[in-house]
Amino acid sequence: MGVIDAVAKKAKEVKEGVSSAVEEYSHLGNELQSKAAQAKPSSPAPEPRATAPKTDSGKRYGDKPGEKRIDVTEALKPLGKLHTGTPYVPKTGPYVLEKGERVVPKEQNKMDASAAMEAITGRKPKPPKKIKEIRTKKTDDGKYVHTHMHHHPEHHADEMHVSNDLKAAQAHLADQEPNMAAQPPEMPSAGDGAMPTPGM
Repeated sequence: MGVIDAVAKKAKEVKEGVSSAVEEYSHLGNELQSKAAQAKPSSPAPEPRATAPKTDSGKRYGDKPGEKRIDVTEALKPLGKLHTGTPYVPKTGPYVLEKGERVVPKEQNKMDASAAMEAITGRKPKPPKKIKEIRTKKTDDGKYVHTHMHHHPEHHADEMHVSNDLKAAQAHLADQEPNMAAQPPEMPSAGDGAMPTPGM
């Protein structure tokens, strides 16, 4: 038998083996399809429960004992109507404006008394000078150095004071109590004028 005959014989055997395997497994597709048809269909997912809209119970805070409602009617009333225009708003609060009206920031309002005073004096208004904190340190020579740290440091820089002994230091701290404030003082409004508060 030559080489060609041997190759042809081997090819024939392989072809017969492939055909046999195809024939053997060809029925698997039908079996799987049949089993899938017999399987019970899965139950559909439950539909989301519709939530009932909330209804107004009619109960209000203040109806129960111990509850107290604050009447804000007066606080919400507008302080005035500006439909005819105004060069200056005298008080902070709610005002009635109409569509098309314009509000100018106070920094751009030349009718602001603070701005006018600043233009005259060349100095910006200062808030009251109040001490936020006093830090005291004892030096090696027995003296006490007090650093006054003020509210609004952009207007009132820190100051240093020296007491010669403990008794003088205690007296200094007691003397400064009226000049201290827990909360920063407000900037002066237009009605307060723009002159700086004298130093302590």
